[in-house]
Amino acid sequence: MKHGISQRKLGRMPAHRIALLRNLVSALLHHESIKTTLPKAKEAAKMAEKIITLGKKGTNPAKSKAMSYLMPPHNSPPPSASSSTMIDPEDFVAPKSLLPKLFNDLSKRYESRPGGYTRILKFGKRQGDNAPHAIVTLVDGPRDVKFELLARTVGKEGLDLIEETGSLDNISEGWEGLTEKTKRQVEKVLKYRNDQEKKVFKDKAREFADYLQAEEAGYGGLRAPNVSPNVLKYRKPGMNTPKSGRLLHAGERLSGVSTHSTGLGLARGALVRTPRGRKEVDRNPRFWGQARLPEGVTAELTVD
Repeated sequence: MKHGISQRKLGRMPAHRIALLRNLVSALLHHESIKTTLPKAKEAAKMAEKIITLGKKGTNPAKSKAMSYLMPPHNSPPPSASSSTMIDPEDFVAPKSLLPKLFNDLSKRYESRPGGYTRILKFGKRQGDNAPHAIVTLVDGPRDVKFELLARTVGKEGLDLIEETGSLDNISEGWEGLTEKTKRQVEKVLKYRNDQEKKVFKDKAREFADYLQAEEAGYGGLRAPNVSPNVLKYRKPGMNTPKSGRLLHAGERLSGVSTHSTGLGLARGALVRTPRGRKEVDRNPRFWGQARLPEGVTAELTVD
């Protein structure tokens, strides 16, 4: 009977597997975001949780255990000349140990969080062997991918509130104008963040909302028949029907549009049958303004 098997083999011998996990955990704590295969990402996230727990303890035995497991961090290049915090390359010294960051910065960041310091996001398949890719990030940090993606979702769904009040500043803790699923995700992501980080989140959402409106106004809408909607009820637009707006290429995806309108989404829609009882997904690429129109209503698009 086998006992004590709590990790994946990862196709490696024990010494190689331990060195691999030590390297992945050290890189994750140093860069706060790494990309690897999904099985290795799950094992690295599990070990990173234990190491961060040692950092929160802050005792001498915890420091000894962390020191014996972590490898030296990857050497980061000096900041570029375009950076606001320019450092002389001759004076730049890469960190030699992750212990100060672990027992000072990360322990303070996760002081009130009982667990769940990492997040795994699936990232497609690797070219060649088709292995599943994943991105591992430290939550509540500057490189949290979900923080960036969720801010765009809030900006897209909060456009109705922008039209009513003029900005997203009046959003309370209830997050009006968002779907229930997005509200739960926002509460989850911002639960342990301070007021300054919440303000940054709203600024990112407002910036993406402005981008959606500017793109729609700049392109003049999709290329559509410039005729009355009443005429379209009786006849379909032909080759001689006047067109206006921007020409849409096959499978093109615009900002804020569902991935169902991409080339892969169109191919899946053509090959996969819609399950019985489920509403068919509208795969027509549209701008934000067109997507919000009631069902059966078309808009007249004109170029100013």
